[in-house]
Formats: sequence, structure tokens, C-alpha cells
Amino acid sequence: MSRTHSDRLNAKKVHRGFAAEVRRAANRLGSAVPPLSVIPAEVLGAEPLPFEMPAFLDCAFGYPGNLRFVQFGFSYRTREFAYCDGGDDIPSSSESVWKWFLNHSLISPHLPEERYPTLHGIFPADSLTFNNPITAETSEWISQENPLLAHHCLLLDRQELKAYVARREQNLLFLALTQPEDKGLHTLYIDELLMSSGMENYEEPRDEDLEALVRRFFDVQLHRRLRKLRR
Repeated sequence: MSRTHSDRLNAKKVHRGFAAEVRRAANRLGSAVPPLSVIPAEVLGAEPLPFEMPAFLDCAFGYPGNLRFVQFGFSYRTREFAYCDGGDDIPSSSESVWKWFLNHSLISPHLPEERYPTLHGIFPADSLTFNNPITAETSEWISQENPLLAHHCLLLDRQELKAYVARREQNLLFLALTQPEDKGLHTLYIDELLMSSGMENYEEPRDEDLEALVRRFFDVQLHRRLRKLRR
């Protein structure tokens, strides 16, 4: 077995072990973890957004996978727009669609840059200086001392067509919690990225027709709300 193959196999085992440990920890805190189909995203603090989501929003943001939950936002490590369904952050070529989404008149009041700077690719925590690397403890300290320094992402429920905003660490725990125990969902290693089935062609160019559909969907929803306000 080559060193590369061995490293990848170990990474997959660590990933499965992390998901299993999250479930065990949840069970120790109370009753058994409910089935995936009934676990609410709010269980770890995710805040629902009060507008409809199109069924093709995930594709417009570049996600080609099949899992129910996926998060979108900027990677702290690469500063690139990316998505994650429980494996690694996968870079997406749909940053322009994402920025249009955040600045749309229907959406921008709920996801303003001054409250959620990291959603817009701005990381205020860069201005902080630590003698040691950021750990789970310092990350929690940052969140408690100044919520604006927390790393937020958008969590999308592809089944219920609902979107939430939550801190990245909440999303990662939630994604681990909602993965079936009996399935190794993240088994692919492409370009040194651990990903789920269906994401093999993640570098394919985005579908511009889908972008147009997303723009029209939110424009129509906005016009409907404006008409109601005028009545």
C-alpha cells in the first residue's frame, strides 16, 4: 500500500470516527439521537431565514452532490467561496452568484455585512494577534467576546428547501450528527479533497441558465412582497 493511499484511508477513518463520536456525545447528553429526517437544524443554534428557496439554489452555488444538508460560505484557510456537506471545503466557481444573492434586496436585510462579515468574505479575526494558533477554546472565546468575529456560513436543507445562518463550528457538528451511522458517505479523494459521491466533477463550469433562474426566482419573490406592502 502506498503512503498516499494509506494517508487517505486514515483520513476517511478519522472522518467516520468524528461523526460517530458526535452522535455518541449527543446520546450521552440526553436521549437517543432522533432519525435524520426529524433532526431540526435549529438544534445547534442555526437561525432560519424567512424567505423561500428554489430547488436549484444548491446547483447555482456549485454543489453537485446528493446529501440533504450542505453549507456555503468562504473558507477561512483559502479565502475562496466553497461548499461543504460534511467532508472538506470544496472550492466553487459560483462566487459571483453568491455575492449577488447576499446583496439582493430580499436577502440583504437578513444577512448584512456588518453582522455577518465572513459571509461576505471579510474576516475581522485577522486583525487579532494570538501567541498561539487558534484552537477550539480561542474560537469559542472569539464568539463569546465579539459575535461579529465568528465564522458564519449558510446551511441549506435541500429536502425541505430551507436556509439557515449559523456559525461554521455549529454546522460541522450538525453535518456530522445528521449523517447515517451505517454509511461511509465521504469516500472520494480528488485533488486531495475528501468529498461525497456525485462530486467527482466539482470543477465543471457553472450553469449560467441556473443562475438566471435563481435571479428570477428571488426577483419574483421580492416583487410579490412589495405588492403586498402597497395594498
